[in-house]
This record gives sequence, C-alpha cells and structure tokens, in this order.
Amino acid sequence: MLGQLLIPFATLLALASSYVVNNGTKCYIYPESLTHFGQPVDDTPSVVQAFELCGTNGTVIFTNHTFHIDQVMNTTNLANCDVEIQGELLWSTNVPYWLSHSINVGLQNQSTAWLFGGTNVTMTGGGSFNGNGQTWYTENRNNSNQPGRPISITFFNATNLFVDSISFIQPQFWATFVTYCTNVTMTNIYVNATSNDGSLTDNTDGSDTWNSRDIYMANWTVQNGDDCIAAKGNTTNLHVKNATCIGGAGMTIGSVGQYPTMPDYNEDTLFEDVRVIDSYDGGYIKTWQGVYQSATGNGDGGGGGSGIIRNITFRNFHVTNVDLPIQISQCIYSETLGADTCDTSKMNISDVTFENFTGTSKYNIAASLHCADVHHCPGVYFKNVNITSVNATLGLPLYNTTLQEEVYQCANIVNQNTTSGIPCNHWAPDNYGQAPSANVQ
Repeated sequence: MLGQLLIPFATLLALASSYVVNNGTKCYIYPESLTHFGQPVDDTPSVVQAFELCGTNGTVIFTNHTFHIDQVMNTTNLANCDVEIQGELLWSTNVPYWLSHSINVGLQNQSTAWLFGGTNVTMTGGGSFNGNGQTWYTENRNNSNQPGRPISITFFNATNLFVDSISFIQPQFWATFVTYCTNVTMTNIYVNATSNDGSLTDNTDGSDTWNSRDIYMANWTVQNGDDCIAAKGNTTNLHVKNATCIGGAGMTIGSVGQYPTMPDYNEDTLFEDVRVIDSYDGGYIKTWQGVYQSATGNGDGGGGGSGIIRNITFRNFHVTNVDLPIQISQCIYSETLGADTCDTSKMNISDVTFENFTGTSKYNIAASLHCADVHHCPGVYFKNVNITSVNATLGLPLYNTTLQEEVYQCANIVNQNTTSGIPCNHWAPDNYGQAPSANVQ
C-alpha cells in the first residue's frame, strides 16, 4: 500500500522540479517560473529540448501554464509528431533582440520568431500565442514593413500538417505564414491584433501562404488591421471556408509580381462563406506594376515580376460597412508615387468569379476592377453581386458627389460589356488605392 502511494508522489515531485518531463514518447513541458517563485524565466531552452527528445514519433505537450519565449526557435524536420498547446506562449518585448535575431523567411524583408515544420505533424490543444504585439504596434507606429519584426510562427517545409483550435493574441507581425508546404489543414483559428494607443496594426495578417499547395483553412475569426488571409506567390489549390474578418483588408490574392526573377503562379483558389465587417476591402486581387521601383508604399522595392493568376473564386461573401468590397488592382504599393507605370504589370489575370456577394459599402463604390492595359483580363464574372452603400440603406444622400447610385469601376475587362455580369458604370483609374476615404465623384 505504501509503495502504491509513493509512486504518484514521486511523479508529482518530478513534475514540480523538472522543466521537461520525458515519459516514453511524450514530453511534457513546464515553465521555469514554477521553480522561480512565479518570476518569468526564458522557457525557450526547455521547448527546444522537448522537440529534440520527442519531435520524431512522439508528442510534445505544453502544459496549461504561461511559457516565456525570449529567443528564436527552429523546430523543423519533425516527423510523426503531435504538439499539444494547452497553455499560453508569451513572447518577450525585447525589440532589439528580435530585430537582430529573427529568422529570415525568404520573402520580402520578412522574418519569424518560430520556424516550424516536418512531415505528419499536428498542432492542437486550444492554447494561445501571445506576441505582446502592442509593443510592436507602438514601436513601428503607422509605418510599413520593418525588417526583423517577427511573424509569430512560420510553417516551413511541412507535409501533412494539421493545426486546430489555436488562438493568436496580439501577434507581433503576421500571425502565421505557410511556406513551402503541402497538404495543410488549419481549422478553428482565432486572431486578434488590436491597438490601445491609436497606432495602426498594419501587417498583422491572419495568415499568408507562399510557394505552397493543397491548403484548407476553415472556421477562422480574424480581427486585425491587414489581410485576413492572403494567398501570395505560387499558392495553388487554397480553399478558405467559413471565416469572419473584422477591421482589416478581407481575403486577398497577393501581392504578387514583386520580383523580376521569381515568377508567381496563383491558381485554383476558393474563398467562400466569408463575413467582412468594418474593413478596408472584402475580396481583392493585388499585383505589382511591371517596372521595378526601389521605393514603394510597402517599405521595400518591387515590381517587374511576371506570372499568372487564374481560376479564383470569391463566393458567398457578406460585407458590412466595407470601404471597397471588390477590387482588382495591378499597381499596388506604387499607385501614389507619381510614376506612370501602373499599366505595365506582367501578371496575367483570368477566370475570376465574384458570386453571391452582398452587403453594404462605406462609400458609393462597390467595386474597382482595373486590369493592366498591356494585357486585359478575360473571364471576370459577377454572379448575384448586390452591394448598397450604408447611406442608401438608411435613405440618406451620398455626400460630396453627384453619383448617387452604386459605382462599379471597370477597365480592360475583356468581356465587361457582354457576358461578365458586371454593371460597369464608371472608368476604373489605374492607380485607384485599396482603401478609399471618400465617395467617388
């Protein structure tokens, strides 16, 4: 009887005094703070150790505590590994460290705090990432991309990846990045990036995909200041279903065409059952101009890249008080620089459908569709698109404009006056921005 009592007591003692408890193929992580009178201590070494012990044919469990992450982490090449995050991962606010140590991800000037990948890997548990993002929103106040500002987690070179029931609170930059991955499922994801001091939360995308294929994302809620989910270059067969986007820029293809030496091919993407609320955009496609410029509104140089955007569908969208519900722009980030390059994009866009797109626009514009003059866009269709300005729904006039009907701007759509279904009634300028601030005149 005494021996039976001693066994659980010994187990409890081990749990109280160890940071990683290795039980066969399972590694339980406990925070250092448990043995430091509750004071925060860097838990990164324990996390790395757990993945070294159980990252192959094992399970890594973050117990229901707060873990302090003060250093970058690289846990790639995992195999048959299940990760359970039951508690909170809290990133430090040591801005100089992160700016100089975060791991470059190969796109633009972006980098990450955690590089994560492998084959047959899951991440579940109902826990959360807390990026302490307010520090970054304030430090980078109202500016664009900042080299070294880290993405919370980058899923890199992963095959058969399943992520479910994870929250991302106050991400430092993008919440998640999917790159060089195949067969990815991410479901029941919550992202909240909100500022308490008036600083914008630009570049707090819920997720971006790049050089990846066969991706399914469902049941997302994203409240942020930028793209809800964005399919960047060489994203193929992305399906996003049942998402709510609040305060940001909706669902996005792009930006693409930034690099002359890196062609972008985005094909077979479906966004469906999406609610967009109080946001800049609803569903849009954005490409760079065809001439490289060293300084742009994105904070880095770009333009001149070629490629294809094809077979893209935005279906079952309901927008509420959205600045610009629908857009195709082929001059993103350089539209306000004064250079006459907006009609030069080398990205070819075709076979794009906006279907069952309803709700309210903040201004009198429902859509702005401008394809580059050097290659018009074939196969762009509207099916049951019904958008009305907020003022019109309230029986109020639209101020500072003579255009009292909803505006659908079009330019260089091959079938716009025949089979497109687009009620084009205004010319779309080549440099029309993605976030209008007034009614179309």
